[in-house]
Amino acid sequence: MKALVLTSYGDPETCIEYQTVPEPEAPGAGEVLVQLGLAPINFSDILVTRGLYPLHPDLPSVIGNEGVGHVLKLGPQVSGLEVGDRVALPIGGFVWRERMVCPAKELIALPGNADPQQVAMIRINPPTAYLLLDQFVQLQSGDYVAINAANSSIARWVVGFAKQKRVRVVGLVRRPDALEAARSSGCDLVVLDDDEAPIKVGKVLDESRPRLALDAVGGEASGRLIKLLGPEGTFVCYAAPSYAPIAISPFDVIFNDLQIRGFSIGYPKFTSKIPRAIDEAAKMIVDGRVHVPITATYHLEEFKAAMAHALRGGKILLSAPGAAA
Repeated sequence: MKALVLTSYGDPETCIEYQTVPEPEAPGAGEVLVQLGLAPINFSDILVTRGLYPLHPDLPSVIGNEGVGHVLKLGPQVSGLEVGDRVALPIGGFVWRERMVCPAKELIALPGNADPQQVAMIRINPPTAYLLLDQFVQLQSGDYVAINAANSSIARWVVGFAKQKRVRVVGLVRRPDALEAARSSGCDLVVLDDDEAPIKVGKVLDESRPRLALDAVGGEASGRLIKLLGPEGTFVCYAAPSYAPIAISPFDVIFNDLQIRGFSIGYPKFTSKIPRAIDEAAKMIVDGRVHVPITATYHLEEFKAAMAHALRGGKILLSAPGAAA
């Protein structure tokens, strides 16, 4: 059986190898044998590779934080699943391998008529977006939320769940060529993420400032985003591909009485809320309310090219040899 194995912590283009690994043992009580179909390369996978994520497997180790697969075999005392079912694999389940044994209780059955590429990405970004909108501010119909990197995959889910709440979204993007992508995803107002952004947003919204700002970038972008908030607003940092310290003016915090929070989907307090978020996301995928564009799909053995592509940008999927998603 083939898998992608992290051999040392460091550069994701050189520290991960395509190797032969032992076949999994037969599933035991409460376990299921699953075949991988598709798995995305996420920012969290890059952080694991670089040793910057809370998950630090003993090396060498297969890695991979999410994916979709099919049930091949049920162990004893498993109910609610059948051979052939499509399932979302466990978060942080080391899924970049052809086959694996998983606890049945950590798998989530998915609709058979959902787009396999879209449900391959259902375990991390959709629940993150759902929880970001649900856990920090009691948003009301007509409220505004601001988000940077508004052309990203997760921003599409923020917009999708915001529309369910009748909440409006202000999106900031870092490149002029990303403006249309953010508009087409459903953002109500899109502006370029530069020093003029707070002034432009202020002129359009007047007193209706966002109550919640969601930071996916870090660095100087954090400081621009927080300036969009109204009094007593809440700023939440949930990603930082810039790897830069958050650059926020203390005066923005002091004179607007702002809250600064952090978010990780791995917080234990969120565990019980994730299945509901995934169930809602699956319905939205089936009826086409949210669709994340896929840049390219690579086989596991093409991992080095896949990772190089992912580091340049875009949503990249990995597929297992001969597997149906």
